[in-house]
This record gives sequence, C-alpha cells and structure tokens, in this order.
Amino acid sequence: MPQVSEKYIESRKNMIAISAINVFAKKGYSNASMRDIMNEAKISRGGLYAHFKNIDSVFIEVLKYEDSLQANQLLNPDLNKPLLPQLNDWSCEIVLSIQNTETNLIRAKSEFFLSHNIKDVPYLRERHEKLSQNIQQFISVGVEKGEFKKQIDVISFSELLISMIDGVMLHQYYQYSFDTNLVQIISLMNNMIENILT
Repeated sequence: MPQVSEKYIESRKNMIAISAINVFAKKGYSNASMRDIMNEAKISRGGLYAHFKNIDSVFIEVLKYEDSLQANQLLNPDLNKPLLPQLNDWSCEIVLSIQNTETNLIRAKSEFFLSHNIKDVPYLRERHEKLSQNIQQFISVGVEKGEFKKQIDVISFSELLISMIDGVMLHQYYQYSFDTNLVQIISLMNNMIENILT
C-alpha cells in the first residue's frame, strides 16, 4: 500500500472542510449530516471517514480552516501604514462576511457552541485564546509605534472587541431588529475602537 504524504492528507481535509462550509451554511450545524458532506464534497463514505470520525470533527476542521484565514489578516499588519484602519478593516470584513449566505456560518457556530461544553471541545477555548492573543499582539505593536495609548488594557480590549464582533454578527444574522443599518453599526463600532485606542 503506497504511503500518503502529510501534505496530501492536509490538502484532502481542507477540501472536505471547504465543501462542509457550504453544507453548514445552508443547513446549520444541527441539521447537517455526514451524508450531506459526502454529497457536497463528492467523496465516498470511506473517504470521508478516513479523515473524520463524526460531524463534530468535521465542524472543528471547518472552524480551524476559517480561523486560519481570518487570523492571517490580523497577524500580518503592514507596518508602513497606520494600524487603526487595518484593525477597522479586519473587523469590518469579519462582520460583513455574514452577507455571504454561501459561506455564512453564524447559525452553525451558534448551534455548535451552545450544544458543546468547552471542556469536551478544547479547540473552542484554543481558538478564542489564539484570536485574543493575535489582537493583543496587534495592539501592542500599535502601542510600541506610538499609534495607540500606552495605558490600554490589551487583554480586556481584545475580549471586548471579540464580544462586539460576535454580538453584531449574531444580531444581524437573526435579524432581531429590522431597522438596523449594518454600515452605521460598523461605523459606530470603529468610532468606539478609535476612542479606546487613541
């Protein structure tokens, strides 16, 4: 039997995760099945189960894939440009991602997060801590460059920013209010961020 490289396995898992995003975006987490993912990825049952033991493991891989895309933008600030607009662009892009119904995972994430204990799914805490650390590093660079205030509590700020983004996305997705303007909300959020940091 030929050996399969780690790179091939990782590529295959990513391909399945990308297909699974479409399934979770359409059906949410609770209504998605392994068969749905097999059909979307055009993969056999054996091919899917060779990489994932259940729907939870597929969803966690989807989170990892999505998180890697979002974190990379924040991890690599352009130090030749002002940092505040980069932070605002990053948060704005994440919030506006809810408008893409093909890849919007708000419903699936809320269902998954509410139905799983963080002790049973350590990646939930890991992903939160990694995002928080990335934001803290970004803010610390801004403080070092003199663009942000020195007395900022970077830990509390990162938690506030994550909570604001999550809250806006949930609110917009579930349409609790029909008369909200997402662009105005993002503008207000950016003003709040600027007032805290500068």
